Amino acid sequence: MGTASATLRRHHWAWLKPDAVRTDAGVSAPDRTFLQAWVASGRPLVVARSPVPGELRLGVTRPVPGPRQRVGVTVAPDAVLRAMPPLSLAAVQAHAPPAWQPTLQALQDLSRRHSIDIRVYGSLALQYFSPQPCLNPDSDLDLLLDIEDEATIEPLLRELEALQARHPVPRIDGEMRMGEWDVAWRELGAPGHRPGWLIAKSDQAVALKKWGLSPMATIARAAVRALHQELRLHPKPGLVSLQDNGAHADMTPALFFRSLFSLRRYFAAIAAAGRAGADFKTLQALGLAAEARMLRATGGVNTHRGAIFNLGLLAAAAGACPAADAETLCHTVGARWGEAILHQATDLPAHASHGAWAASRHGIRGARWQAAQGFPALRQQGLPAYRAALRDTGEPHRAALAAFFALMAHLDDSNLVWRGGLAGLHFAQAEAAAFLAQGGVLQGDWQAQAEGIHQRMVARRLSPGGSADLLAALLLLVALEPS
Repeated sequence: MGTASATLRRHHWAWLKPDAVRTDAGVSAPDRTFLQAWVASGRPLVVARSPVPGELRLGVTRPVPGPRQRVGVTVAPDAVLRAMPPLSLAAVQAHAPPAWQPTLQALQDLSRRHSIDIRVYGSLALQYFSPQPCLNPDSDLDLLLDIEDEATIEPLLRELEALQARHPVPRIDGEMRMGEWDVAWRELGAPGHRPGWLIAKSDQAVALKKWGLSPMATIARAAVRALHQELRLHPKPGLVSLQDNGAHADMTPALFFRSLFSLRRYFAAIAAAGRAGADFKTLQALGLAAEARMLRATGGVNTHRGAIFNLGLLAAAAGACPAADAETLCHTVGARWGEAILHQATDLPAHASHGAWAASRHGIRGARWQAAQGFPALRQQGLPAYRAALRDTGEPHRAALAAFFALMAHLDDSNLVWRGGLAGLHFAQAEAAAFLAQGGVLQGDWQAQAEGIHQRMVARRLSPGGSADLLAALLLLVALEPS
């Protein structure tokens, strides 16, 4: 191809020479007249898929009332005068309706936070170039997201879904691009989706492609998804959810999204380390680096330190033991790294963490003891409660909350001790035990009962963070269990 068209890809814009649309261009007379006027006015056409080597297929949607009318033309590469990539969010924002502005601003914030290149194509991009209206009340906002790392897909999908829930206008659509191929991101984000065969588009072809993840990326995806599921669950007494901030004055759902997004590469790395037979010192170094990234992402707020520890160890176990069941993964953590975990815990000063303080002050056996023993709370309380509730209700979110209350009733949660002393711990345990004794999530008014506990915990500034960490670990285990 010529210099101007050497890097052209689908969704790029190309300006043609005035005589590029000839009488033998293979288009109808009215469409040819429109295209000739469009090109003569100095406006570009968008690059489409070009299956024939040495040819370029370009087109534009005619901005006329009624159904969309796409007009296309095939030209030689040397007909291109100049070209440019799809437009940025910032470039198109001024051309969008007022109702779209909050959505576009939120997308710009997402792009900056996560260093994701988001481009715009479709009707809004056309409006940038057209003197006539191109948008209608049903127009979508078409985005092209350039993805460099498959581990970013899952958290990005979840954040896009949350953004769309907050800003329903306009409907967000578009594609994710990885290397040569693009796939509709709503297919990847469909409920119950697992990596598999999807329709993908390249600059020359449409094909069914295996849009899959490596084993380590699959573990990382499941870990980030587990953290996202835990955040979405409500009511979880005292904890942050999409509904409110719980007992936390310094934490918000948006902060949790930034935090969990920062951890996507960590889980893949620690899974790979587990597969390679790494010792606990190596795993600990990865965890400390992830913690530093989390704190940078949150401005110093500890949102996921416990998750980095618990889910990190289970991800390492999953890397070491592919296709193992939940109980085996728990036991693997204790068998491989338990001794080193306990040895490291004895060297920690009391001020190192809430768990270290609670252990020193009250003899509480916290997260390190749980991990070293192969997570007995998960094996004995959390997983049985989850499986029983799932069997009885068929609803994973109710099953997850059943597991949460079972954990809160039994766990010596150092976060509760830090916030409310032993009295706070005992209060939370008693509330959870009473809820379970009354039928738990099988009660007809279980949501109201759980919401009442939530409000009483918030009033006392009690947050069972240890139970939340183990709930996220449980959701990871459930996701990784062989089908």
